[in-house]
Amino acid sequence: MCDVGRGLTQFLENDRKVLRFYAYWDDTTTYGARVYSKVHYFLADNTMEVNEAHSRNSGRDNYPNFYKRAPLYKENSVTAYPGMLKPDPEPYLPEDLFVGGSFKVWGREFVIYDCDDFTRGFYKDYLGFDQKENVLNVDAPPIKHVKLPPPPHTGPGREEDSVINCEMIVPKQPKIDLGKMMRLTGEVLRFEAKMCTGQPEDECRRLIVMYYPADDEVMVAENVIRNSGFTGGRFAAKKRMKNPDTGEYFTLTDLAVGKYVNIKSHPMLIIRADEHCLQYCEAHPEVFPYADPALIARKLQQLAEEPQLNEPGGADPDLIKFLAPQAGVNLIDHEIITLIRFFGMDEQEGAVKISWEKVKQAMGC
Repeated sequence: MCDVGRGLTQFLENDRKVLRFYAYWDDTTTYGARVYSKVHYFLADNTMEVNEAHSRNSGRDNYPNFYKRAPLYKENSVTAYPGMLKPDPEPYLPEDLFVGGSFKVWGREFVIYDCDDFTRGFYKDYLGFDQKENVLNVDAPPIKHVKLPPPPHTGPGREEDSVINCEMIVPKQPKIDLGKMMRLTGEVLRFEAKMCTGQPEDECRRLIVMYYPADDEVMVAENVIRNSGFTGGRFAAKKRMKNPDTGEYFTLTDLAVGKYVNIKSHPMLIIRADEHCLQYCEAHPEVFPYADPALIARKLQQLAEEPQLNEPGGADPDLIKFLAPQAGVNLIDHEIITLIRFFGMDEQEGAVKISWEKVKQAMGC
């Protein structure tokens, strides 16, 4: 009668009072996954139930009941024959269920990672334990989709066409910058280059590198030189070429005077540009900074008071190029050409000199 009275008192005081926990168990089989569940502990009769919390489109059957409401024992045993004596099983009680702890159901270990507000208040009021301190973060890490790089271009056609054929079932024509094409169609910038292979027979070879800013294509033609052993003519067909040094397509800045380029596995040095090319570069300093006199002058501010450059007769371009590395500036030949064209002393006979006073004015000194 004592047990019946105690059970009745527990039922009357705790009826409809339920502790709710959130737990999961990891299925470690080949195609298993983490399964989340809601665990209810009924204070009225010390019974538990476990319901799986399936997410939308999880692929699992809509039968969430994993453990039907009943007392859950810590250890289960089977007697060898009927009537055999065995100790009373020990059920799970509220003091056995804590956030961060675990319990076992059907041989599976469930980890409790959180609980609701009523459960937190119950543990704080009756057991003096704050469940909120041990809440586990079970948020899945963000999914990183690995994007495969496009296959290498095999040669025929443009690389943009090949990429679109790989990305689309019904390929479309690559978009073209019509504004750029309308403004720059027919524009050709010509640079002269020489071979730098180190072979004696290549010393006299001269090539014309033509850059088309309308579509960023490059064509190379070799000058015909009698008795050189080379027929001359077209060296590289007109197309978009990649710079082996950068892995990107050739741009106008890659073809500045004084720069080395590698075209069809032949190293070349750009030695000069024609007048039209120089004027085009000077008219577009935002695209070609090597033709911006103000920018080049500001780079040489540390040499503003250099005595050798402040002589009345002007500064020697070769001396400027020699002293620039001492100031931490590496000038290429195209930048020296820009200084000569904007700050040159035309009235002086003989070697070309640069007016250092004009350069200092461009510096803002």
